[in-house]
Amino acid sequence: MIKLHEVPPEPVDPASLPHDVNAHSPEGDGNPDKRKKIFGIPYPFSRSSCRRFLWNCQKISVLPMALYFPLHAANTLITPAVSPDSAPDDVLMMVREILPSITTKLLVAGITLHVSAGVLLRIVNNWNKPRRNRHRHLKISAEQDLSQDSIGLTGGISGYLFGLYKTFRIPPQVISGYILVPVLIYHLLIMKWVPNSISTEVDFASIKQLLSSKNRWWKWLGGLVPLAILLESGVYHIGSGLCRYFGVRKMTSRKKWSTAINLLTLVGFVSLIRLMKEDSTKLGPNQFESIFKKIRLLLHVN
Repeated sequence: MIKLHEVPPEPVDPASLPHDVNAHSPEGDGNPDKRKKIFGIPYPFSRSSCRRFLWNCQKISVLPMALYFPLHAANTLITPAVSPDSAPDDVLMMVREILPSITTKLLVAGITLHVSAGVLLRIVNNWNKPRRNRHRHLKISAEQDLSQDSIGLTGGISGYLFGLYKTFRIPPQVISGYILVPVLIYHLLIMKWVPNSISTEVDFASIKQLLSSKNRWWKWLGGLVPLAILLESGVYHIGSGLCRYFGVRKMTSRKKWSTAINLLTLVGFVSLIRLMKEDSTKLGPNQFESIFKKIRLLLHVN
């Protein structure tokens, strides 16, 4: 038979009691030992504050490109399609006279900040995030998320034409950014950095020589292919990014943006073709011979 004994009450140490952490409060607010840590070091920033900071960095970083892109697009995408002879060089000289000498440095700084913030934002968004099986088959618009993070600008060709929007595991704008970075670096390399190192300038006469070169490696791998990729990915990335920054959410408006992006891309391809068909035999020595020679020396390629 069990006997019960009365014991005198004893004070309880509050530190020995478990902490009652509110389920709706950020992790680590109640118990400092449970705060989020990086390499064992607790940090006070929440994921939302990091996202907000990086998003603001991306918004600020596009200002130099937003001011420069209309001039550059008109000069490189539209003018050669209208008149590929001397008009592109005339507009180029006018733009160079208008813009300050620090323009290239501002653009590089803005692009570097934009890419860095974008990569970090991608890491923060996916940090300890449970993986979800996102279906990529076609759905009717009323049954799915129509944000740009889910379907891109219009949900692919099927979404643009028929309203059957395709979802993407990685947003198309992010993919276009991944593609854009290496070709943009190559573009700056052959158009700015290497020419400056050998005290020369690249103009549209040089581009015509490159695109009509008898050397197939120069013409295709050095000229047409990277310029076409730069054109397609750059116009889409900038256009869809502006659509996002301006808060365009209606699908009808986004389709209009997509139409404008496609038309501008088409005009750009027409410009490339017209420049490629220009007669470059009267333009003097090919400046890209010295540019590619310098690149080979930098890469230690014989």
